[in-house]
Amino acid sequence: MSRNPITTPIALSRTRTATIALKWFVERSEYDPAQCTFKPLVNGEEAFGEVYDAILAARRSVDIICWGFQPSMYFKRGHADVMTIGELLAHKGAQGVKVRLLCWQDDLAVAAWSENNAPGNNLATYVKPHLPDWMVSGMAQRDYQSKFQREFDRAWYARANGNNVTRGGGLDEEAARRVLRQMARAAGTTLPGIEFATRGFSLWDRAEIAYRTLLQGDHKESDGRTKAKNAAVMTAIPTHHQKMVVIDYEEPEHAVGFVMGHNMLDTYWDRDDHSFHRQHPRLGRNGLHPRQDISARVAGPVLKYLNKNFCEAWDGATGQRLTEVRQPLARRLTLRRDGNTPVVGQLLRTNPEGNRFDIESLYLQAVNNVTRFIYIENQYFRLPMLAEKIKQAVAAQLRGGRDLKKHGPIYLFVVTNSSDEGMGPGALKTYRMLEALGKADAMPAVAKLEREDARQADLRRQHKEAGAQARAAKQDMDEANDLARIDKAFAIKRLHEARERFGKARQKQADLEAEMAKPAEEVGPPPEIEGLKVHVCTLVAPDSPPGKWDYVYVHSKLMIVDDVFMTLGSANINTRSMIGDSELNICHEHSGVTTPLRRRLWAIHTKGMGAQEDVGEAFEAWRSITDKNWKFWISGREIPYASLVRFYRDSPKRTNLD
Repeated sequence: MSRNPITTPIALSRTRTATIALKWFVERSEYDPAQCTFKPLVNGEEAFGEVYDAILAARRSVDIICWGFQPSMYFKRGHADVMTIGELLAHKGAQGVKVRLLCWQDDLAVAAWSENNAPGNNLATYVKPHLPDWMVSGMAQRDYQSKFQREFDRAWYARANGNNVTRGGGLDEEAARRVLRQMARAAGTTLPGIEFATRGFSLWDRAEIAYRTLLQGDHKESDGRTKAKNAAVMTAIPTHHQKMVVIDYEEPEHAVGFVMGHNMLDTYWDRDDHSFHRQHPRLGRNGLHPRQDISARVAGPVLKYLNKNFCEAWDGATGQRLTEVRQPLARRLTLRRDGNTPVVGQLLRTNPEGNRFDIESLYLQAVNNVTRFIYIENQYFRLPMLAEKIKQAVAAQLRGGRDLKKHGPIYLFVVTNSSDEGMGPGALKTYRMLEALGKADAMPAVAKLEREDARQADLRRQHKEAGAQARAAKQDMDEANDLARIDKAFAIKRLHEARERFGKARQKQADLEAEMAKPAEEVGPPPEIEGLKVHVCTLVAPDSPPGKWDYVYVHSKLMIVDDVFMTLGSANINTRSMIGDSELNICHEHSGVTTPLRRRLWAIHTKGMGAQEDVGEAFEAWRSITDKNWKFWISGREIPYASLVRFYRDSPKRTNLD
């Protein structure tokens, strides 16, 4: 096994010792760790408010990469004198600030029917407002903009397309863009100072993604047909899922950036209280459900890599040479005092076009370092190899002498989605993740079907073997009859043995057929994993009325380990985010940021009752809260005790396309 030597400088006049620390940053990554100031931004009110203020203060440039962009969205709400984000960008462009907006575009026009990432810039804008409220799934759901918002979005995108600088993929496409630009400019309706571009995936890129999904995807247990379906879905709808902003990179002393989980769409705006009540889009949360999410503000030398990520994407989409123009600016970036915590951070990407999968490496490395607890808050929780890595880390510590009475167990806290909207096409992979962690009973209907399928498959295998034994015995009986003419005594003995084996094989087949006819067994509580204590939870609006509890849609992409390490960004815990989509995360190892963030989030979720410094105490508090909420939910006569509820999904659907 190869080992990488680590050289540590020591001042021998003062000491001859060095402290060994766990390795959190990913080695041989495309981006090195760099100094920065860091501020986590929890939920839409805080995150979008910070982005709005930073754009409003911009002096030279605003660079945005987004999965979704809604021009009519109010980033600040409850104020009379604020602009929509579309108005704000137009305002800054008119002031002479250079605005570059790069959006993902699904060239096959499939994804917009699920969640419209560009309302006002596609056909779905005209149809989706007429879909019923109950249609909320991974395939189709309604848009909730008001009539004014839809009209504003269409008008804004029409003007932005007058400055569409996307490099044409073909003659017809480029000709259409040229006509749109000429029409907008002739009418004097372009947006001065704003350049707009879109990006997707080429056929070659899609083929590469399909190949990796087949060979590298975390579905070793899947059959060939399932692997092919997964690859087909990844190929049909790969997404550029990054969300980031860089402001004033040309003036390093003022430059600031954002690594985001939030999409720039109405439904992602919410407050920490996650109220059941919807409001006007100028006043508060107007999405169908409350939403939990997290982003971060950064400044300092790490912006070198955030800018590099933007320039690479922008140049690829437009054919411009922004990377070259900005190359000399990186050396001027310094760590400055802006009121936020100085840390060493590392940007990491999933970049299938560049064959980089550093976020997957980050997750697997980080959970292997755990000594006390892991906290995961993520839209999806369906990467079984991550569950296996956690169990391997726990088992290795037990083998190495971890004493559960003295050192305690490892705790795993998870907050994710259990709703149809949140589950999407990945129910079966979610079940396998839960099963690996001893939580199969959280999806009892799927567990029952899966276990019955496994039981029936084993019975069919045994039945097939018994059938083969019966056929072999029958053949021996026929041969014994032929031998009777030569050696009657030997033939009688052999015939007797063959008949006995034939009878046993037939009886075994009959017994197996009787077993096959028995009803499936109910799912009981699974055994606990030694050394690992697990809570898997989801969230509800804490002011939901009795009998009508509304779920909070968890969109976060956060992991915390031991109150030291944390990562957040755009990457979900699923195969798509690890090898299929383009993603951007940031990580650091500063407990002065991580611990307060963890306790703030847990206070939001538990109404302050489960945010203890001691995670063992917090684990028991979570158990008490979720048990009480379970009783309240069953009764149908109570409001939630707190937002935190146990993960439970009784649907038998076993979708397996993610």
